[in-house]
Order: sequence, then C-alpha cells, then structure tokens
Amino acid sequence: MNVSKSKNTNVQLLACLVEPRDAIDPDDSHYRFLVDGKFKYVTTAPGALGGEEVDWSFGPILLSELLPPFPPGNWNKGHVAKNPETGEVAFVKVETEPLAGVENLWHPVKLNELDFAQGNHVRQRVRTSTHPELNDGKPVLIKTAVWPWELAFMEVETTAYGSIRGRGIGPKFLGHVTEGKDGRVVGFVAEWVQDARAAGPGDFEGCRKALGRLHELGIKLGDINKHNFLVREGHDVVLIDFEFAKKCSPQELEDEMNALKGSLEDPSFRGGVEVVCE
Repeated sequence: MNVSKSKNTNVQLLACLVEPRDAIDPDDSHYRFLVDGKFKYVTTAPGALGGEEVDWSFGPILLSELLPPFPPGNWNKGHVAKNPETGEVAFVKVETEPLAGVENLWHPVKLNELDFAQGNHVRQRVRTSTHPELNDGKPVLIKTAVWPWELAFMEVETTAYGSIRGRGIGPKFLGHVTEGKDGRVVGFVAEWVQDARAAGPGDFEGCRKALGRLHELGIKLGDINKHNFLVREGHDVVLIDFEFAKKCSPQELEDEMNALKGSLEDPSFRGGVEVVCE
C-alpha cells in the first residue's frame, strides 16, 4: 500500500467514535482532530469512508488515504460525505460554531490541554500525565469531555469536586482543563491516587466511613461499584468518579449506604478499567 505523505500531514487524530459498517441503524462517525494547534470536530456520513473498517480509527491511513484534504480556515466543525454529483468523498460542509463547555469554574487554575505530556490512558476520557507546573512533575489524572453528550457528566463531576473540596473525600482537584489556550473548559485535572487498589468486602468499614463523609453533605455518589472506592496504604479510602453525584433526600442516602455491602461483594468487573485501544 502506497501511503501519501503530502495530504493532511498537519493533522493529528485525537479521538474517534466509529460507527461499524454493518450497524443495523448506521449513524455518523465522530472524530476529534488537532490541526495546526486548533481543535476540529469532523463527522463522516455512513458509507463515506472506503477501505478496511479497521483503518477508520487508525490515524495514518485515515488521514492519508481515506479522508479528503482538510479545508483551510478557522472552522471547528466539518462533515464528510460523498459528493452527490461526483461520488467523490469530500468535506461537504464546514462551519464555525461556539462549542459549549463546563460552566461551573469554581477553581482559580485553568490549564491548557496541550501543555500536558501525552501520558497513558486509564480508560476512555481518562489518562495520567504530567505538567511542568503541577505536582513537582509527578503524574496527575486528566479527565475530559470530548463529545457534546459527555459535558453534562463533566459538569456534575466538576460541581461535586467543588462541594467536597478540603474534606478528604476524593482526590485533590488541581484545576480546570481548557481546549487549547483560552479555549472552552472540557475537563479537569486531579491528584493521581497512586499505589491504591479497588475496595473489596474486607474494606467495608473504611468504605462506609468514606461514603458517610459524602452523605454528611447530602450528596449521593450515584455509582457505588467497588472500583470507585480506592484503598490506599494504611486502608485510607478515597472516593472517585462523581459523574452521577447529586443532592438527595435522607432516604436515598440511606438506601445507597444499605446497598454498599452488596456492591463490595459483587464478583463482576463492573466499573473496572476499560481496555483503551490507541
């Protein structure tokens, strides 16, 4: 296969959600790119991309052989489809549109996503990394909302971190993450809880106390799977993943506490680390 080195050489694939070719109800595939330091979001219509399906999420082949040349300009959203007149794959639409971001910016620190080292993915949307101005160069955790439908969860989690700050319930919140310099806020950076393990049945008392500290604020965690309770050395328990946290009635808090023991005894891998393909 001869790969062209002249097309889209300034484009980097950051993330994608690819719709399978044999999907029963096919929809657009979604891509996030970095083009000359600018973030651009591209959708491709069903059937627009040829080649092997495995190459639709493989940056070098996707950019050099399957996608048409990226149009110049300051657009941030584009759509790729087959031109109805020529049958050629083309950018049939590009536009500049304000993109929503996290609104509850309670922390004074904002950090450019591009200033972090590449790091390692823990799961989809979550990775460890380093930043020259944070944590003495030690790893931190970055969580981002790449797609529009993820922003609501990011808003909830950011708000929850604001409510628990300084109370020793979760990892330390270190700042908001922006999409480029002075861009919209798409995530946060927090302390990376190193040398910790997921809780088990024998950690019930520590987990009960940790969840109780959250409940004292009237907040329900919303997902009490054992992987959201991290046990550090000395059996100190830290809560993570506040995407479903919310203010609740005393009865709802009691119900969540009553379900904790069974959740810690669950032998399944529900809530565990997902395998992320690069």
